[in-house]
Amino acid sequence: MVPAKLTLRNFMCYRGDVDPLDFSGIHVASLSGENGAGKSSLFDAITWALWGQARARTDDDLIHIGQREMEVEFEFFVGPDRYRVIRKRSRSKSGATSSTVLELQQESGDAYRSITENTVRETQRKIVEILRLDYQTFINSAYLVQGRADEFTVKLPSERKKVLADILGLSFYDELERRAREHARETRDELGRLESAMFEIDHETANKDSYVQDVVQIEQSLVSVDAEVVKQEATVNELRQAQKEFAFKLERSRDIERRLLQAEQQLRDLDMQLKDGDQRIDKYEKVLSEYQAQSDSVNLEISKLGESETLLKSNQENQQELVSTIHYLKTSNVRLKDEMIELAKKRDMLKTEGASCPLCGTELGTEAHDHIVGNYQFDGEAKRDQFRNNESQIGQKESELQVMDREIAGLESNISNQRVALERKREALDRDYAEAKTQLPQVQEALARAIETSDSWRATIEEDTKTRQTLLAEMVELSQIDQKLNSVEILYRESQNKQRQLRDILSATREKLRRCEELELVKKRKGDSWRTASEEKGVYDELAVAFGKKGIQALIIESALPEIEQEADRLLGQMTDNRMNIRLESQRAKKSKKDEVEETLDIKISDEFGTRSYEMYSGGEAFRINFALRIALSKLLARRHGAPLPTLIIDEGFGTQDNTGKEKVVEAINTIQDDFEKIIVITHIDELKDAFETRIQVTKTDEGSVVEVASF
Repeated sequence: MVPAKLTLRNFMCYRGDVDPLDFSGIHVASLSGENGAGKSSLFDAITWALWGQARARTDDDLIHIGQREMEVEFEFFVGPDRYRVIRKRSRSKSGATSSTVLELQQESGDAYRSITENTVRETQRKIVEILRLDYQTFINSAYLVQGRADEFTVKLPSERKKVLADILGLSFYDELERRAREHARETRDELGRLESAMFEIDHETANKDSYVQDVVQIEQSLVSVDAEVVKQEATVNELRQAQKEFAFKLERSRDIERRLLQAEQQLRDLDMQLKDGDQRIDKYEKVLSEYQAQSDSVNLEISKLGESETLLKSNQENQQELVSTIHYLKTSNVRLKDEMIELAKKRDMLKTEGASCPLCGTELGTEAHDHIVGNYQFDGEAKRDQFRNNESQIGQKESELQVMDREIAGLESNISNQRVALERKREALDRDYAEAKTQLPQVQEALARAIETSDSWRATIEEDTKTRQTLLAEMVELSQIDQKLNSVEILYRESQNKQRQLRDILSATREKLRRCEELELVKKRKGDSWRTASEEKGVYDELAVAFGKKGIQALIIESALPEIEQEADRLLGQMTDNRMNIRLESQRAKKSKKDEVEETLDIKISDEFGTRSYEMYSGGEAFRINFALRIALSKLLARRHGAPLPTLIIDEGFGTQDNTGKEKVVEAINTIQDDFEKIIVITHIDELKDAFETRIQVTKTDEGSVVEVASF
């Protein structure tokens, strides 16, 4: 990982929008500033952006005081590829809840494209995969953290091996060991399943010989039962055929019985026809014989109607005379009434004084007046008497007319009814005569045919009766056949059931036998599988040991230790004028068993006073030992990456060195500068600020810390 650019906002002592720190053009640089200015905070920002870890106890402690959110944007190279990681942290007003946002981007042309995963955890895992480096490995090799320069040396020997294994990328072999053990466990489980399956197969096939004997016995029994079934089936078929024949005869007998009933009904119908025919012949003969007499009687009655018609005519003439008289009288009364009204008017005119003559208009005297009035009075009374006489005659004549009307209506009705009745009687007589004349020969012919048909039906009844009696006599055998058939069918069904059961048992036994044969083949295959799995388990067990801590990993570490020891010894000798030497021991004798050794990683230091363990040194000497080992580890990590280690960050230790020691450390750094892309030395010591080609100055202001880069 080679840093390219770092941008901070509200991270620790860096407030607001701080100018980005551009690492381009920097090879070896000092990072200086007063204590507390924020030198180490820059690399806390890098580790927090990449791994979410820094020196602070919690992420919220990294947020600038008085702010609720912070953001770090870090651009870096891994090989030729450029990436950008953005990590943000925010907390609520109350500070009770916090949230983190993590984005990962890769440069594509002139822009960045997101390669962020679905969750922060998954994105973090992807960053580690890209870097091929986790936080612990980084601070144990490439980053000498302030106060933790002895991160590697103070660990227990077994923990040192773990750090070394991480640097060497031996976790891959841990994964191979885990997979080998997992395959060994799965193979062991498979062996158990195969052994259990073969045991079950042995249990299932234990009765194979018994199944073979059962098949032979069942086949023999089935031959006997099959013969019984064939014999009984033939008997059943014969009886069923006989039953069908008798059933046919029974049906024929029933047909004959139905025909007899029909024939008897036909005879009864024919007898009724014969009787009816005789009656109709008698009737028609009687009609023919009595026709002339009845016809003469009707003619006589018709002639008698003439007398009634003569009387009717006379009454009608009298009726007309009465109508004329009544009309005349009513007309006379109308005239008389008009004349009486006219006389009354004239009389009323004469009642006025000085009246004139109604006829001539001359004035009348008293005598003449009285004479005329008297004449008018006499004429009026005469007309009134005549009017009343006419009214009396009208009433009398109208009464006579009503009587006459009733007599005429009665005569007309009587004559009409008699004429209609006589006409109908004549029509009926003629119709009966015509029918008798026509139907008599037909009825006589039909009667002859009916007699012939009746004789035929009687002959049929006689013949069918004899046939039915013969069939009924044969039906006695049918009940015996039915009983025998029922008995044989019961035996037949029992034999069929027995046959079916034997076949089912035979099929099941053959299936068991076939299953045994299949299982024997399965057992053979499982035996082959068991042997293969057993061999595989042995291989996986061996691989698990080989990939384990005491296998290939131990060999790789053993092969790496000379390289680390040589480089650390060279640097330590350079910083101590070859006064001190370093040796790494990977094994030592067990205290309990002198003949056995145990895996370890002890650090032994030799000087003019002899050889001692690392733990016996302190101060400046301990720093130089730590520095030499950390540089050796960093170079080993670089070699494992197949290229110069991109970055070395030193944030520790120069305060423990005297002037000569400081010069030796600077000299050592300059010696190894070609092995790293970038080396950054964090210091607050004035004489070291300008010891390298580039200086990164951190200054603390009221608005927060700021960063400047200067080259010499």
